[in-house]
Amino acid sequence: MNPVTELSAIDFAALADTGWPTLERAGVAGWQVRTAGGVTKRANSAWSAGCAADASPDALAAVERAYRERALPPIFQLAGAEAAVRAALVGRGYRLVDETLVLAASLASLADQPRDIDIAITRAPDDDWLGAWWAVDGRGGAAELEIARQIVTGVPALYASLRVDGAVASVARLALVDTWGGLYCVATLPEFRRRGYGERVTRALLAAGAERGVTDAWLQVVARNDGALALYSRLGFAEVDRYEYLVGA
Repeated sequence: MNPVTELSAIDFAALADTGWPTLERAGVAGWQVRTAGGVTKRANSAWSAGCAADASPDALAAVERAYRERALPPIFQLAGAEAAVRAALVGRGYRLVDETLVLAASLASLADQPRDIDIAITRAPDDDWLGAWWAVDGRGGAAELEIARQIVTGVPALYASLRVDGAVASVARLALVDTWGGLYCVATLPEFRRRGYGERVTRALLAAGAERGVTDAWLQVVARNDGALALYSRLGFAEVDRYEYLVGA
């Protein structure tokens, strides 16, 4: 795959906000306060939604109150250009966690890729798909898993899975947002790793998206995840943006 072109007009934060939907949101002091029971930072962080971020003490305090009223820690998702907000939050005792890269690629070369018959592609995740993903990435019990189910099914998406001896070994999800696909939930159970299953599942899922009219894909990956970055590089993804989370006490 070749890197996508003409990216200056693409708001990747907005794509990701759609592709991984929160359960509740509220406008607070110019910020979008997103909450989903604390399940994932993506769905439980304040985002400026493409507007000029308000770094004033009153605005930041209002966002903090909104999270604390919901018994959640205040978290801000900041793009690289939001240095003033970052400095203000650090001054309030926030800690920086999970610098995240946004990668994108064109799917043009996948449209005619031979189908991997061992990969199941569905329009909804079954319990086995959810269980495999949650076993790798999940934090919490049944209540948190139910929230996660609502998040991953909150927008149209495709779900890929590979079974080995009847058990789901590797999964991935592609959120469908117009002609873009958002790659999420790429997970392989520990006992099945280093066999190429994650790459097979991801390739098959992206090809299925291309067959359904998806022309380009994006994903988010923690900057320190060298293994995932190597995989996505082989698939033709290149960095187009980055952001970070700042977490309050």
